[in-house]
Amino acid sequence: MISRFVKAACWLTGKNPAGWNILPVFKMKNILSSLLLLLVLAGCKSQPSSQPTSSNSSASNAEAAAPAAAPAATPDLANAGSVKGVVDFKGAVPRVPTIDMTADPMCPQTPQPAETVVAKNGKLANVFVYVKEGAPAGPYPVPSEPVVLDQKNCRYSPHMMGVMAKQPFKITNTDQADHNIHDMPSKNPAWNETQMPTDKPIEKSFTTPEMMIALQCNQHPWMRAYVNVMSNPYYAVSGPDGSFEIKNLPPGEYTVAAVHEKFGEKTMKIKVEPKQAAKADFEFSAK
Repeated sequence: MISRFVKAACWLTGKNPAGWNILPVFKMKNILSSLLLLLVLAGCKSQPSSQPTSSNSSASNAEAAAPAAAPAATPDLANAGSVKGVVDFKGAVPRVPTIDMTADPMCPQTPQPAETVVAKNGKLANVFVYVKEGAPAGPYPVPSEPVVLDQKNCRYSPHMMGVMAKQPFKITNTDQADHNIHDMPSKNPAWNETQMPTDKPIEKSFTTPEMMIALQCNQHPWMRAYVNVMSNPYYAVSGPDGSFEIKNLPPGEYTVAAVHEKFGEKTMKIKVEPKQAAKADFEFSAK
């Protein structure tokens, strides 16, 4: 080992290896120290780097570590039941004001009843009924079929409705009048658009669940509707006879709520048995 260092040292100094013993000792030590230092440095350079070679590898690792999207919920339809009920109205029905639409010749020219309270024979229409607590965890498949809001006889039809978050929401105008559609949400983006009779349907969607979003026509201030954006499909609206049905609800215990634009919200707890219809009747009265 020493002879190799000596030969290398002689090569560096240009001297014959046979005469190595004539070199001063301190000079040999310096040369040997320098050679050892060079060997150590060369060894350090040959070690692989512990730092990432590129940002792409980090991005790939992050993508690989990212959790997969949660699969859509699959309700137990084989044993699913339902919730059926009737919304009653107790007491005298509040006086319904009439609406004068004659300012627009394309609207009805006779007095029209307001839609704030639609009650007949003790039954209340336009009540939104939904599962407030207990629904199986989502996400749920979003229907591709749009919910349609029409403008007819200078009214919105339907007056009360539900739609799932991200489900298509289509607005049509079958009137001869020009209309303006203006939503007033607190959690979803607002929009305000004019629609003439010859215009194509306006297509929108709501991204975030939100209750009782008011829709209004800025040209006809009496025109108002309500849309409820839901995270699941378990909801219904009471009809003219006050009846409603929420279908395909898996067996379990739930809190069901009924909300009216004027009379507020009422709740009750129910239990859905396999393949059975649970009863949920609500009653509202004038305040």
